Amino acid sequence: MYSDIIAALPIVFSPAMLLIVAAGAVLGTLLGATPGVSATLSIALLVPVTFTMDPTMALVFLGGVYCGAIYGASISAILINVPGTPSAVATMLDGYPLTKQGKAGTALGAAVTGSFIGGQVGVIVLLFGAPLVAALALRVGSQEFFWIVIFAMTSVGALGAGSVLKGLISAALGLSLGVVGSHPVTGALRFTGGSTALYEGIPIVVALVGLFSISQVLQLVIEPRGDRGVKITSVGSLWPGAAAALRYKVTAARSAILGTFIGTLPGAGADIASFIGYNEAKRASREPQKFGKGSVEGVFASETANNGVVGGSLIPMMTLGIPGNAVTAALLGGLLIHGLIPGPRLFEASSDILYPFILSLFLANLAFLIFAFTGLRYLARVVLTPNSILAPAIVVLTMMGAFTFRGSTTDLWIALAMGVFGFILTLGRFPLPPVVLGIILGPLAEKNIARAAQIASARDVPLLSYFLSSPISVVFIILTILSIVITVRREIAWRRSGTGGYDGFDNAG
Repeated sequence: MYSDIIAALPIVFSPAMLLIVAAGAVLGTLLGATPGVSATLSIALLVPVTFTMDPTMALVFLGGVYCGAIYGASISAILINVPGTPSAVATMLDGYPLTKQGKAGTALGAAVTGSFIGGQVGVIVLLFGAPLVAALALRVGSQEFFWIVIFAMTSVGALGAGSVLKGLISAALGLSLGVVGSHPVTGALRFTGGSTALYEGIPIVVALVGLFSISQVLQLVIEPRGDRGVKITSVGSLWPGAAAALRYKVTAARSAILGTFIGTLPGAGADIASFIGYNEAKRASREPQKFGKGSVEGVFASETANNGVVGGSLIPMMTLGIPGNAVTAALLGGLLIHGLIPGPRLFEASSDILYPFILSLFLANLAFLIFAFTGLRYLARVVLTPNSILAPAIVVLTMMGAFTFRGSTTDLWIALAMGVFGFILTLGRFPLPPVVLGIILGPLAEKNIARAAQIASARDVPLLSYFLSSPISVVFIILTILSIVITVRREIAWRRSGTGGYDGFDNAG
């Protein structure tokens, strides 16, 4: 591992890579700061841009976009009380009150410093933890992997919305879409409608840009934003907020560790991490009464936690092929189109690509930090982009991306259909991320259960007995049951209390 890291350093610090990671981080920050353009949508829109890049450069670029977009969402939350993603809602609770007090720069400084610290801690864990997880995952066979996938889907479905039922329905719909195409073992065609474009299933990139981009455009059309009458003249100095890192060292450590750990859990994204980081900071603070009224510590805690998720969420995606959240599901599409198959052998087969990618995330965090302190006064204007400009731009980029993937006009119709489908789901408050994860994980579940069934048949034992013969399978069967039971009980408690469920896993990531 250490030799791979040393070999990756010259690649990462080459002029071309430095330029591409900076470009990704800046673009991600700009897109993340634009209301209506989430981190997931940012990745989905820019994956087609990487088609002509080599795999290393493509991953470095998308990694920069990921880091920048998660941070950028805090800018609109602080300045105009509109979170770029749900992960910035906790930041908004204290960020906007600080803006109303004339301390926008202080809030923005705390946000970018916390994002930088959380991001770097997450990447450190990713750098040294992912190879260890990959080594353990080599012991996982078809029977174990099937139950790992099922556990991931139940976790995502349970965390998908205020309603467990809606989350699980979304996951089931995704799994259904995932079986479109040929059977992985028999080759039989299912639900293709005679279209050769669907023989290999629904293209993940096309599904991503359709579900998130087109559905988002339709939401922008029915919910015009205008400029809200907000006038941003100056954000002020960021340095007072940056000094929060010195005052709240314990908060920084706690939030970064929480965010990174939560990021490794399937379905538990940056939105959940930011609220947990915020709540724990409030509980431990010497001045809890200031939270919600303009607490710099509150902004710092939530942003440190949500950027810690970036490194943590990449661990299950790269080592098991299971995206931890919607953003890594989009990023997984980027890996697949460049011929990189996530899984335990990825670090063996493509270490020359993965280690430069991981190390570049350190530089991506540094890039948005520098950009914030040098160009934020100009970036503040991005949050006021009117829907009349934003919606057409998204449509053009979406259609270009869908067509460029395979050069097929059928993909345009698939993207449009997926977008309308996603829009209908959002109207019913059904979360979209479980749908995407179902499309990705469905074929994995089907392939592994088919293999497990063949092995069980060859050994002349029932499939259930074969599953129960593996301790790893038994562990994940128990975790799957516990995941469903605990979440159902939690929702019942919420409904009895009259507070309703927490809408923790947004439609856009």
